[in-house]
Order: sequence, then C-alpha cells, then structure tokens
Amino acid sequence: MLGGGRVTIDPVTNKATRSSEGVSSQLWDGVHRLDNGAVIIVRDGIVVRDVLLLESQRQQQMEEEREACTLLVRKVCGRNDECRKHPACDPAQQLLMLEQEESQQQWDGRSRESSRLCLDALVNSDYFQSCTKRPTGAPRSSCDVLRQKVCGTRLQCAGDQACDLANQLLLMEMDEQVFSPDSFTQTGAQCREALGNTDMFSRCD
Repeated sequence: MLGGGRVTIDPVTNKATRSSEGVSSQLWDGVHRLDNGAVIIVRDGIVVRDVLLLESQRQQQMEEEREACTLLVRKVCGRNDECRKHPACDPAQQLLMLEQEESQQQWDGRSRESSRLCLDALVNSDYFQSCTKRPTGAPRSSCDVLRQKVCGTRLQCAGDQACDLANQLLLMEMDEQVFSPDSFTQTGAQCREALGNTDMFSRCD
C-alpha cells in the first residue's frame, strides 16, 4: 500500500491489519489504495466497501435499470410479439414508452420511476407472465423437446410427475431466455441432460 507496509484483510471479520517491520497494527480509518490498485474504505478498522466493487455494482444497477422495460416487453409480449394479446403485454409496452419519455429528460442521478416499476414487474410472474409461444420457424428448445417427450404430443401424460417437472423446467428456461440474448441458458443445459435420463424422464407412450 501507499506509505509502505503490508495490508491483510480478515475474510470473516473484514478487519484490516497493516504490518510493517514485524509490527502489526489496525489500519487507520480512511480511503486506502493497495499495491494491486484496489481501493478500500476503512471505518473503525473494518473494510466497509471496496470502491472498485462499489463502482462496478453501481454500473451494473444502471445497466439493469436501462434494460428493464425492454426486457419486460420481451418477456411478456415475446421476442416478436407472439403474445401481444396477453393482458400484461399492453401495460408492459406502456411502461417502455414511459421509460423512453423519461430518458429524454435531463437525468438527475436518481433511478427513473419507470425503470423501478419494470424491475419490480420482471419478478412479478403472477401477472407479468412469460410468453410461452415460440416465434414461427424458431427451433425448439431442449426443454420444449423434453416436455413433448414426457408429456406426449397430445399431453396424454400430463398427470405424470415427469411432465410436471418438464413444465417447470420449460417455464424456468423461458424466464432465463429473456435475459440471455443467445438463448443458451443453464436450465436449457439441465434439460439436455434430462433428455438422456430415461429413468426419471421416460417417454410418454
């Protein structure tokens, strides 16, 4: 660190200690830049926040807020408006329009109301449900294939536990695809594994 000495931070207590010439002492309160370039804030001998981490989190929050309403419309209405008749699609589009109007105004550094509403709506799956319709001509996902395998083409095995699990995985995959532009998701990978698990996910006859 600047000024000499070696700084160690206890991973459990976050207590910062400075060692120099064989003598250890509590690191004094204030802002400190370490040898690796990291900047830490110490209060009462405890590292309260890493400035670089704080800035990274702030940037991430701004990015999430900036994309929230666009993601909400994609989630509810579909990537190509497949679910435009869903009751929640119109409110989602109205929030997006409000966000676009607010973005034209001078930013005062605070979160926009529309962005906060969209962030809340993204986790409200009771009303703002994910669009379950696939775009015309789009390849079927792994979870879609799994559901058809265990539930049947006419849902003749809809009452089976495997079908219930497949439906849950499909909904989880659709939620994840809202945030994944390339459509590759962790749940999709789980469905690909499940397709090979014939004990739990046997084919519906």
